[in-house]
Amino acid sequence: MRRARFYILLLGLTLLPQLLAANDLVRWLVGRGQTALSLSVPGLLLVLNLPMIAEVVRRKKKTFLPRIVTTFFQTPWTVWWLGSLFYALLRAGWTVAHLGPAPMPVWLALAPYALALYGTSFGAHVLRRERVTVPVAGLPPGWRGARIVQLSDLHAGRHVTRERLQRIARRAARLKPDILVVTGDIVHNSPAFARQAAEAIASIPTTRGIYACLGNHDFWAGPDAVESELERAGIRVLRNRGVLLERGGDGLWLCGVDDPWNGRFDLPAALRGRPEGAATVLLSHQPNTWPRAQELGVQLQLSGHTHGGQVAMLWLHRSLSLARIITPFVAGLYRAGASYLYVNRGAGSVMPMVRIGARPEVTELTLVSPDDRPDDLAIPAEAPV
Repeated sequence: MRRARFYILLLGLTLLPQLLAANDLVRWLVGRGQTALSLSVPGLLLVLNLPMIAEVVRRKKKTFLPRIVTTFFQTPWTVWWLGSLFYALLRAGWTVAHLGPAPMPVWLALAPYALALYGTSFGAHVLRRERVTVPVAGLPPGWRGARIVQLSDLHAGRHVTRERLQRIARRAARLKPDILVVTGDIVHNSPAFARQAAEAIASIPTTRGIYACLGNHDFWAGPDAVESELERAGIRVLRNRGVLLERGGDGLWLCGVDDPWNGRFDLPAALRGRPEGAATVLLSHQPNTWPRAQELGVQLQLSGHTHGGQVAMLWLHRSLSLARIITPFVAGLYRAGASYLYVNRGAGSVMPMVRIGARPEVTELTLVSPDDRPDDLAIPAEAPV
């Protein structure tokens, strides 16, 4: 029954905005004497939706739409559906503002579709490089100035292809990381795509290695299979364990935990063996584990999971995001006392493949000592936990 309610809700959110927009389009065409053209609208609506409906109905882990179908239908369907959803919201606001039904200018009616087109063609695919400087309490001299490059939420699968993964890897490689970390959701829903993700990640040169933790999608797909492919490619997967990394004769404790939704989240186990007083960097897919990390003396937690909401207004305020529904830690750098959290918006996306106001990112984090931090260093305002 619960699954039936979910699919009813899904169909409602998917089809109702389209039907509303299609109905208004038909009426607009008829009003301009284009009755014959208006008769084609229901057929086009059906053609656009058939591949997407088929994908949902036959949802098997290794099933995929042929690339030609994805190319010709996925983006147009996403633009049409998301534009229709935005249009329905705009139409409701327009009706309220005019105290009843009122004709809408054509340019205004088309604006939601232009926004959706931007989000699918540019917003979801063009990576943004974020540079962040983090003061780490207790950071030894050998690690001052070290660069950690973070990738997250690749979601390798039917919609994030091998070619896209390789483009992401090339962008990360340009940053010349000391350490590369990947904070979960490496695959979307099948371990069949773990190898191509592992190959792309492993192609990025580093001086101190590549490390990863697993996310909820990795656990849904099969954590052991995903871990095996990553380890085979030379990527160390930190599942409730840590390693002491050496640089300039000094140590840094890097650890990772399983996803708290699906794995066996055990932060004390990840910290076991940490030398007393060692600066600690934690990889945890979900940012909501940060309060616990603070209690156990973690100076920096790196997370993902949120995608920044995919549809958001982070440029105005980062709480204006769909991700705010599930966490107070949406995107960017947060601070509580001497502990910091960085939430990466992810390099991939999930359906719908759209990003508006929350571009995918690759992040370069530079570690500094609080004593060496210049006065004009930009650190986002402290956020309450």
